Amino acid sequence: MMRKLFLLFLVFSVCAALEDPPLDEVAQYNRGLAPSLMGTSAITVGELTKDNPSRVNMTIVAVIPSVDERVPPEADEVLWAWNEENADGRTITEEDSHGCTDRYIFTLINQTESVEISFSFRNHTVKTEPETTEAILEIPLERELLETANGTENLTIELEWDYWYHYEVIVSNSGWVCNGENCSCEDQGSMPPQQWELHTIGNVSRQYIVEPGEASFFLARPALGEQWYRNNHFDTLVFSRKSIYKAEISMDGNETAHARIYNFSVMEDPVGAWHIFSEETDEFSNASMENYEVSYWATPVVNEGEGPFSHLYEVNHTYSGWGPKTMEITVTDFFGGEHTYSREILSRKISKGGKSETGEPEGSAEYYRQGMPAQEEQELTHSIIPSDGLLLVFLIAALWMFRYHRRHAK
Repeated sequence: MMRKLFLLFLVFSVCAALEDPPLDEVAQYNRGLAPSLMGTSAITVGELTKDNPSRVNMTIVAVIPSVDERVPPEADEVLWAWNEENADGRTITEEDSHGCTDRYIFTLINQTESVEISFSFRNHTVKTEPETTEAILEIPLERELLETANGTENLTIELEWDYWYHYEVIVSNSGWVCNGENCSCEDQGSMPPQQWELHTIGNVSRQYIVEPGEASFFLARPALGEQWYRNNHFDTLVFSRKSIYKAEISMDGNETAHARIYNFSVMEDPVGAWHIFSEETDEFSNASMENYEVSYWATPVVNEGEGPFSHLYEVNHTYSGWGPKTMEITVTDFFGGEHTYSREILSRKISKGGKSETGEPEGSAEYYRQGMPAQEEQELTHSIIPSDGLLLVFLIAALWMFRYHRRHAK
């Protein structure tokens, strides 16, 4: 019941912003639509003519699941649609400049067709011949292969068709005849049956970016896991091959901040299928989040740690408190996957001569750190720690240098 209510809600919220992509609901709706896609008139327009007495069209409707033409490696279904019309048993008329009508009576003697769908990733291609009664097809590529995608590579799906028609056509002509000044259209009679052959071919393709893998995290600040308690940061860089739309931050198990950079909407296409699209937003609560995918590299592939990454996100959070804190960040990708990183961070007061900067006796090393007075410590911190932007630039430069030297050392 709740799912039906949500589907009803989606019907009335096309183009409205949704906080999370409704993957299951859209998949359910599109699967239910599938039978109507086999022979749908929505993809063929216009009327049959004497010169074109047959027409065929096909289209790749959607991969299930998909968002913004992006798919996870576990996506295993594709939805397609087709339609075919011919002039068998029809009379097609054609008028000349005088308004005289010729009639073409079509009888289909024979028809053959061939339909092929191919799935390609890198240099791997698998071809199948789909049944024209099955709108949902299985993607035959191995999931293990798609798991190796770097986050910018495409899964290409192509439909090709080849139709032959053999018609018997009876043509009945009407000509413009003048008798003196009186002119009119007169029936010229029917010609002997003619044998017409028509060959119709076509193809259509669609590409989807494959986004696999887990996210990798880098603690940007405090880089060493400890900091002055009046300048608490939990600033994280997130490397991912998947698009990420939100981050949630907790301290000692309690959520303290969240950030969102995408909302979602559902749109309906001409055949009635639903598609999920992302829309940029900046909904921040005690945190900020940036996506550097486009800003820093034209071909967004960086080798860091366990493999290639195509997206770089920066999530910054400041908080109050002192002592050891377990900080945790969870980011969510477009396909509902959650990726979590946690780290214990020490936020300490400065102490000197057995007393802290706030006057109480020095206690456990988890809460106090021997050093210089607080003002000098703050100035030192600000002078040796670069800004967030510089940290990001330095990190990217280091990653590219590492990649360059590793490649040329081989």
